[in-house]
Amino acid sequence: MGTLLADVRFGVRLLWRSPVFSLIAVLTLALGIGANTAIFSAVYDAILLPLPYQDPAGVVMVWEDASFVSFPRNTPAPANYYDWKRMNHSFTDMAATRSQSANLTTDGPPEQVIGRGVTANFFSVLCVSPLLGRSFTEDEDRTGAPVALISYGLWQRRYGGESSVIGKAIPMSGTTRTIVGVMPRRFVFRNREIDFWIPIHFTPADAAQRNSHYLNVVARLAPGASVESARTDMTSVATQLGRDYPQSNSRLGAVVVPIRDDLLGDVHAELIVLMAAAGGVLLIACANLASLLLARATNRRGELAVRASLGATTRRLARQLTVEGIVLAVAGGVTGLAVAPLSMRLLGRLIPTTMPAMDRMAVSGPVLLFTLALSVLTGVLFSVIPAVEAARASLVVGLHHAGRLALGRHRFGNAMVVVQVAAAMALLVTTVLLLRALSNLRGVDLGFKADHALTARTTLPFEKYADKTRRLAFYDRVLAEVRALPDVENAGYVSTMPFQSIGNTRSYRYDSGLGEGEPTDALFRVGTNGYLQTLGVQLVAGRLIDDRDGADAPKVIVVNETLARRHWPHENPLGHRLSFGFGNTDAPWFTIVGVVKDVRERGYEREMKPGVYIAFAQTDGGTPENLVVRMKGNPPALAASIRRIVTAVDPEQPVAAVRTLEDIVDLDVADRQQQLTLLGAFAGLALVLSAVGLYGLLAYNVSERRREIGVRMALGAQARTVVGGIVGRGILLTVAGLAMGAIIAGVAGGAMQSLLYGVGSLDPISFGLSAAVFMMVAFLASGLPALRAALVDPMLALREE
Repeated sequence: MGTLLADVRFGVRLLWRSPVFSLIAVLTLALGIGANTAIFSAVYDAILLPLPYQDPAGVVMVWEDASFVSFPRNTPAPANYYDWKRMNHSFTDMAATRSQSANLTTDGPPEQVIGRGVTANFFSVLCVSPLLGRSFTEDEDRTGAPVALISYGLWQRRYGGESSVIGKAIPMSGTTRTIVGVMPRRFVFRNREIDFWIPIHFTPADAAQRNSHYLNVVARLAPGASVESARTDMTSVATQLGRDYPQSNSRLGAVVVPIRDDLLGDVHAELIVLMAAAGGVLLIACANLASLLLARATNRRGELAVRASLGATTRRLARQLTVEGIVLAVAGGVTGLAVAPLSMRLLGRLIPTTMPAMDRMAVSGPVLLFTLALSVLTGVLFSVIPAVEAARASLVVGLHHAGRLALGRHRFGNAMVVVQVAAAMALLVTTVLLLRALSNLRGVDLGFKADHALTARTTLPFEKYADKTRRLAFYDRVLAEVRALPDVENAGYVSTMPFQSIGNTRSYRYDSGLGEGEPTDALFRVGTNGYLQTLGVQLVAGRLIDDRDGADAPKVIVVNETLARRHWPHENPLGHRLSFGFGNTDAPWFTIVGVVKDVRERGYEREMKPGVYIAFAQTDGGTPENLVVRMKGNPPALAASIRRIVTAVDPEQPVAAVRTLEDIVDLDVADRQQQLTLLGAFAGLALVLSAVGLYGLLAYNVSERRREIGVRMALGAQARTVVGGIVGRGILLTVAGLAMGAIIAGVAGGAMQSLLYGVGSLDPISFGLSAAVFMMVAFLASGLPALRAALVDPMLALREE
């Protein structure tokens, strides 16, 4: 141990005496280790850190399989949930939840908060207890008692973290509820923005409903049960329900998904890609370090030879040089820890809102241990080979010529350059593939105009606005005053905006009497007059909903092209009729007065579904709560005016989620954009480091061969021959690295095919463009040393020897 400490002290002193070399090495490693630390932190939080439930591996989500209407994971109906709970043999218990929202109008300014209605056993299924107070009881759930649990965040920001909040009565959208508990800080279920939980309270009619699908169902596996056995069990249950209730369940299956897989979605693949990319950057940085260490050992060959002649063994010299490499790596790791939090700001956005937020500035214990282990491992792996090579050569050549050391260095340096180019090529190809995929997504026709539009949410409490005419009066007054604002072109309300939901559908009948057994399920959007005009949809036939379509006017509807093509591919759909409600023969009929081009209601990537647009005045289904305003100027500048108008109409009504329509659209690809930003940064860094590595190798090679080059030029060799030889070597090494990198990129592209929208994993444009960029960089990196060689004065080179 004493000898090892002496080696460490000696290594630190040597590095201190070579500040330029040490600074370059430490910064190079800091970039690689810092990137890996930041990525590992995100991976640890999202994939490795246990979810805030007891034994989370036993928690699963259970969905309906309604693939026949494009919902492979559909929200279950209440009656199906109760039958699942009664008939399954795989779960200790099963709980149901649904989304809620509420307006808080005391203890501060009006605020809209989102929450969940949950069955009384919800918290026991997750095995989570409140931080303060209690959860609600079966009796409170059965009777719909006015109680609530609140989140840690709401407790802190609105109630000052006071323990006296337990038992406090607060008005929530017209109902006075008593706070009975506060949930722990890290507790999250499907959305970390959730601020309250209330009893779900199914009435007998609700519990018997099989045609309204809106629940999220969570279950805990029984001892000895596996996810696979639960899937088999639930498939049998769904099959039996299909036989018992053929009208509603004949084509419905059941899907069981581990909760972490359900929450992560594609983010799991995205984080793994980034982890591999960060590993590639570290590999390149370490290859540079190895080359630097061997070059430094070459310059110290006299010192090493003297120490060898005085009795130092190969092992002793190799250990000393290895310790120096580890000291450099640890210094790089410490510096990387300082850099990592900057990357965490970007990475935090990749953690889905379905999971606890990442602490973007904190480095946890496991992350710290990872960084330490990575630093030591880096130092050992990429300093041992140069150290052994240098020590062995020093013993062989003694105080004489160091040619063998130079030869070994050249072989090792060549290998390191090939490795660097391969890793950088794989990174660059991956980046270009994702860039092309994102470009393809951005190029999709949305079917509406996302620019110059501001959106806001005003969810009216049902108790206060139970009368539909009162709701209409609120909408009419707000819209009239908003439309009167300067630069506003139009405004409208709608139940669900594009890119907000993949569902919110209704079953329907159509008047042709065809396709009795076919699935008829359409996106159901309820809006005010002027909504479609404000959205900027493209009219294909007929007209849009307008002021003619009031409560007493004939019922009309606008459909999208997908619905029109499905039922009337060879005739004019205008004048045909639709009716909504499964099995409801008394439901009113709506006459089609317009057809619009398909709107990307469900986001960029999901397939199109039939869709309909109905005036709120003419239907009792769906509640407009999203205001959309189109204007000529800067949309965010309108936010204050909208808040003022809503407050004037109803002082207790909060305005929430104020953002541009472009922001909503961008959220659909926000994680891809963040991933691409980080991956692009890694690829750029890898390209620079590999170019530096190639330049360093060739420059050192020119330095070592000054005498040989001088002799050749003295004997008549042309400068272009010398230049060509050096550039040719650089290009040859680059081509070898590109070939290896292309193979790695092909494998990586296949693994992340799910992220490549409209691009093949072997896309020739991506590979060709990446290779072309590398060849240009390699030519420049090789050209500078070659030019230096061409300028060698033969006489001076010979005199130096």
